[in-house]
Amino acid sequence: MNWFLPALASALIFGLSGFMMKYGSARGASSAHLLCGLYVSGTAGFFILALTQDQLDLNPALLVSGLIVGIGSTFGNYFFMRSLSFGPASLTAPIVNANVVFIVLMSVFYYGETITVLEIVGITLLLICICILPIDPQESISVHHKIWYLFVSLATVLFFLRNGGLKITEEMALNNTLVLFYGYLFGLLWSIGQMAWERQKTRTPSGAGLKRTGWISGLIAGLFSFSGMQIYAYALTVGPASLVSPIFSVYGLVIALLSMWWFSERLSIIQILSLIGIMTGIVLLRI
Repeated sequence: MNWFLPALASALIFGLSGFMMKYGSARGASSAHLLCGLYVSGTAGFFILALTQDQLDLNPALLVSGLIVGIGSTFGNYFFMRSLSFGPASLTAPIVNANVVFIVLMSVFYYGETITVLEIVGITLLLICICILPIDPQESISVHHKIWYLFVSLATVLFFLRNGGLKITEEMALNNTLVLFYGYLFGLLWSIGQMAWERQKTRTPSGAGLKRTGWISGLIAGLFSFSGMQIYAYALTVGPASLVSPIFSVYGLVIALLSMWWFSERLSIIQILSLIGIMTGIVLLRI
């Protein structure tokens, strides 16, 4: 059970990253500034960690793996946000969160991880509750354009590349700190290009206050993202991905609870039941 606390800690810390992104967005900051700030501090964190441990390496396998994980992280976020423009969050988020199912199936059937009946019950409860957590009964469940189906499918697969990719690289005996460093470096380069493109497209300079909010929120989010992903990568080295990944996906609950506290959002009956179910699932995996 030496994997349980790191897995839980990764969810809590990564959830703080998601909340900071939501906070910045709610304050009017652009996604370009938020993502750029996130990848600046996240990349710096992984670089410093690798440098202090004398782990810097340009191994082609690391570069390719980092590129794949980076594509999963960067474009997963991009297509998720695009999905929300054409369909409701109550439908989009549960489908995207279901990428955890692929990680569990891969871990059990491809890598031969074994799980008990009690753990299966806990995983199933976690996955169901994580998927229904974002549902808002007040929101109209209607898709505004068929392209939503493409965007949400791409986001689901890409997030699997990010989270499940670290399981694959761990099995390949690659250094996941460096994989994440190269992945975040890719995200940084892409977000810089995206920010420049948006500036050229709009030609309307953002207010200094909004830029500052975006940068600060993004930088703080990046520190939490770096810490959460590094702990998640460590948890995968000491525990089964079929159990670690479902617990890591609980970061959505952290975002929901912090939003309820900070933005005075009220939990619906569905979300309260999801909260109880998630806590029960965690207990079942801890037994």
